[in-house]
Amino acid sequence: MKFFLLLIIKCLEIGIYFFDVLLAFANYFKGGKYEKEKLLYISNTDELTRCFNRHAYEERINNLDLREEWIYISMDLNNLKHINDSLGHAAGDELICAAADCMRENFGKYGNVYRIGGDEFVVIITGNTKEFQSIIESFDRRVAQWHGKLVDSMTISWGYVFSSEKEWDNIYDIAKEADERMYKNKERYYQESKIVRRR
Repeated sequence: MKFFLLLIIKCLEIGIYFFDVLLAFANYFKGGKYEKEKLLYISNTDELTRCFNRHAYEERINNLDLREEWIYISMDLNNLKHINDSLGHAAGDELICAAADCMRENFGKYGNVYRIGGDEFVVIITGNTKEFQSIIESFDRRVAQWHGKLVDSMTISWGYVFSSEKEWDNIYDIAKEADERMYKNKERYYQESKIVRRR
């Protein structure tokens, strides 16, 4: 009697398992496109900021054409380590998210914003490159006007490179040059603000 009861329970378990498998297949074929799009979104999106992530960045730069004109902007938050150490990581996260929002709001119409590290961002502009000066000035104003709940203000250092500046060997040379220009601006910021830079 005990054997038959165990056999019935086992059959029910197997039946439930196969039912779950069939249900999963039905959901996949019924909403397969949605599931694939959702998976693609998750794999390309930074969880904290909702910007594109490093994976999406690597895919994008490998498909950029050096014969076309576009702009590569390297961006980095100033004082993030100081904010994390003095006000906590919630304040640091507020700063990172605010920077991402400013970038998306300002550059979103012209290109894409990527978070490639803790406080490191890249913006790739492919549209309206002739208006870049007014676009970057608008970004600086937006950043200067920002005030948060945990952090009063923020500053962002940036360096940009036009793909048309010269003959480049590859995209990584452009990225390196933009980084170097950004770090020069960052050093200037710390010198002018008299803030001791924390590493």
